[in-house]
Order: sequence, then C-alpha cells, then structure tokens
Amino acid sequence: MKVKVYALVLAAGRGTRLGSDENKIFRALGGRSILERSVDTLIKCADVDHVIIVADKNEIERVEHLIGEVFPGEAIPVVKGGTSRQESSLRGLLAIECLFGSITSQSHERHIVLIHDAARCFLSQELVAELVDTIMKTRSGVAPAVAVTDTIRLADERGESVKQTLPRNRLVAMQTPQGADFDIMLKAALIAEEEGAHVTDDLELLIRIGYPVRLIKGDDRNLKITIPGDIIIAEAIVSDEMEM
Repeated sequence: MKVKVYALVLAAGRGTRLGSDENKIFRALGGRSILERSVDTLIKCADVDHVIIVADKNEIERVEHLIGEVFPGEAIPVVKGGTSRQESSLRGLLAIECLFGSITSQSHERHIVLIHDAARCFLSQELVAELVDTIMKTRSGVAPAVAVTDTIRLADERGESVKQTLPRNRLVAMQTPQGADFDIMLKAALIAEEEGAHVTDDLELLIRIGYPVRLIKGDDRNLKITIPGDIIIAEAIVSDEMEM
C-alpha cells in the first residue's frame, strides 16, 4: 500500500509571551527565520510528501513571500488559521482534504498527517522518521515527549497552596510533531469542535475519542520558543550548529 505523509505547520500564533509585537515565526536565528527553519527540516525529510503552512489571515501574503524566496520551486500552500491553536489545526486538516482531494476515501493509499508547531524550529529529520515509522507499525496516534526533571505539584485554584505532589517519574512534557492516520485525526478534530471541547494539543483529540496513542522519546533540542529565555537557548543551539 502506498503511503503519503502530510506535514501541517501551525504558524498562526502571535507569540506575545516572547515580548515582541511581531509574530515570532519571523524572528531570525543565525540568519534564518524560525518559520524557515521549521519548514526546511520537513521539506528535506524523505518521509514527508507535502508541507502545508497555517498562517494568520493578516500574514498570509508575508508568509507566502518568505517561503517563495527561501524555497523557490517548492509547492507549499499557505492557508488561513483560526483564533486558537485547535481551530488552526482543524482548518489545516480541512485544507489538506480540499487541496489534495477526498483522501479519506482512497483505500489504495494510506495517508498520515503530522501536526507541528512552527515555534519548534530545531526539529530533526530523525525524529520525524521515527514518528512516521511508529504510526505505520502501530496504527496509533504518536507524539514525542521528554521526561520532566522538576518536581511538579498541583496547586489550588488560586495557586496559593499545594493540593497534590505528582509522581515525577510518570510525568512527561509533550512536543510536536504529533500525528496519526489522516482520517482519524480529522474525525477527532471535528468531534471536538462539535462538542465544544477545548484541547491544547492534537494527541488529546485522539485520547477523547478513545483512539490508542503512543509516546516516543523526544529531543531536548526540539524546544518551543515561547519566552525570552528560550531565545538564549535557541541562539546557543545555532552557535553549536555553526561550529559543527
């Protein structure tokens, strides 16, 4: 059976916690924008057939111009995102179906989707390959995760007192890409929308419908650039890359 893999890059967020008026995806690290770095890895992956970007409606032209300059000749559609990550993810899934036909009905091909946060711009091709391979073999939703090193405590509603100390050896921090067979991911996203459910990542969509999920070992370098301190780490990674 033929397999096609779609990589959906979510780039519609504002990134206000980074302390800038500009969308963080345009910020340069080592002369390359965060968005460019994220897309570059996925385009170079032999396992990925199509890359689609979900952008803020007011930044679509800017993203198209940037991608056109950096990746001339590459067909990378840019589609309009929503007001939340969840909505942007759903819009991206629907755009894939619209752009590439009713792919859920083509039984002679298997279709897999990986949903990635553009702010994780140090994604490795090896991690992508492992994700695709695990989805192929297990027919489950799959995501990378890293162990939590700090002690995590559950506070009360005010954050003033401790309600419970959580077992650190069972806690993990989630990363992206997160993926599954396309039809399952789309179904889960549509159900969540219909039920008015709010989730923070795509694996939760699958968990809600009872679909099996698996975790693979994440990568400490696959950090999400969110706050100013992350820029310091990112610049250190870039410096390390340049010295290699």
